[in-house]
Amino acid sequence: MKKFFTLIAVALVAGSAFAQEVEVVKGTFTRNSNSNEEEMAPFKSTEWLNGEQVAVVQSRVVVDPTLGYADESEAPRTANRCIEVISRDAPVDEETGEVTNIDAWDTQFFIQVPEPWDAGTQYTVKFKYRAEKPASASTQAHALPSRYNDHGILGNISFTEEWQDFEQSGTLTAAQAQGNGGQFQSIAFNLAEFKEANKYYFDDISITMIKPKENVWVNIYENDGTDLSTVSVKYFRNYTDEAKSVDGAIVVTSLDPEKDYTGTYYYSNDADTEEQPAVLGRDWDTQFLISLPMPLNAGQKFKFSMKYWADKDANTQTQAHSAAPAPGFIEGANHSGAGTYLWYSLAGDVAFTTEPQTKEWTVTVPDNAAGMQAICFNLDVLKEVNNYYFDDIMVYVDEDDVPTAINSFKAEKAVKTIYNVAGQQIKSLQKGLNIVNGEKVYVK
Repeated sequence: MKKFFTLIAVALVAGSAFAQEVEVVKGTFTRNSNSNEEEMAPFKSTEWLNGEQVAVVQSRVVVDPTLGYADESEAPRTANRCIEVISRDAPVDEETGEVTNIDAWDTQFFIQVPEPWDAGTQYTVKFKYRAEKPASASTQAHALPSRYNDHGILGNISFTEEWQDFEQSGTLTAAQAQGNGGQFQSIAFNLAEFKEANKYYFDDISITMIKPKENVWVNIYENDGTDLSTVSVKYFRNYTDEAKSVDGAIVVTSLDPEKDYTGTYYYSNDADTEEQPAVLGRDWDTQFLISLPMPLNAGQKFKFSMKYWADKDANTQTQAHSAAPAPGFIEGANHSGAGTYLWYSLAGDVAFTTEPQTKEWTVTVPDNAAGMQAICFNLDVLKEVNNYYFDDIMVYVDEDDVPTAINSFKAEKAVKTIYNVAGQQIKSLQKGLNIVNGEKVYVK
């Protein structure tokens, strides 16, 4: 494997170097808007009754009622138009005459963005609004309309009979971005909060988002299945051993739940090497860890890919650890941690089959995994002895996350001949891709 900071291979993905503000929803309405499916696609309303959805409709475009036309047909072509959403009265029990329950979300108006958003997306929402009767409406974050994720994305909206201007900027939270409904794509207005029939109006609707630059990926780790210096196997009771490389792939054998490992592996709480009875059964009794050359921060995005298979079909789990311990490390005996666990679900479950498969994961480091420096696989989910194979492991981070000073210094020390990407020899390293002693070196 090429050592990090000495020679860094580069994978470039085309994209803007800077974030840009993009208007993703624009609502300006004309007399033909009701029949224009593309124009009306972002704007929908739903109606529920006793927990059952009874209608999903495009919201209706009407002439602005404040213009005073008794009949819409009297309005000229140039008259201002807006979206109208009608809510109903709370139902009344026919026998008792009492008002029965109506939920705030029994009438909802949705503004839908064209593509799902990730957590951390920055946005600005603007619109004009009014109602026939003064009323308040709460707001929610949804995936597609009627697939609720979280409450309160825009707070509570107080409608009056007069037109008002709304503008709010924010950053999509993790709960808003990914909830039970799926990935965020809609803002919902709960228009039955008022509990009476009402007409709500929206106009000049605009949603802009800060579209981040596309990642320029830099390869920081590469293992063709033969380099054992950056991987380790952490067994039950924190004994760590060296992985094996067989026929160009790293092989890890999971522990046998029927075997007694007393005297072989040790508890993490043991002051020395005191023997304790071995009781297996945890998914993480066998762990395979990949040591990265640098810690990763909360919110940092990285990609990793690998080729993998097993002797038996088996599910595995992924975790984030602070680091991978060196082979032979016994946590209790050495009085310190060995690859400290940080987060239980780095990239979800990984299903191994007997047929080799190759997959790539893109991961954003959660707050709980800040400082992680090892990708960990739990290999005892099957609860049987099994051989797991890993090959062609690659890890990438964005070029902005590569420490510049170390990168440049180490590269300068290695210099004999330098060429640019056009094949011309140059005297010193330049920003971007260089060919140093026949190898690719990226300088920020």
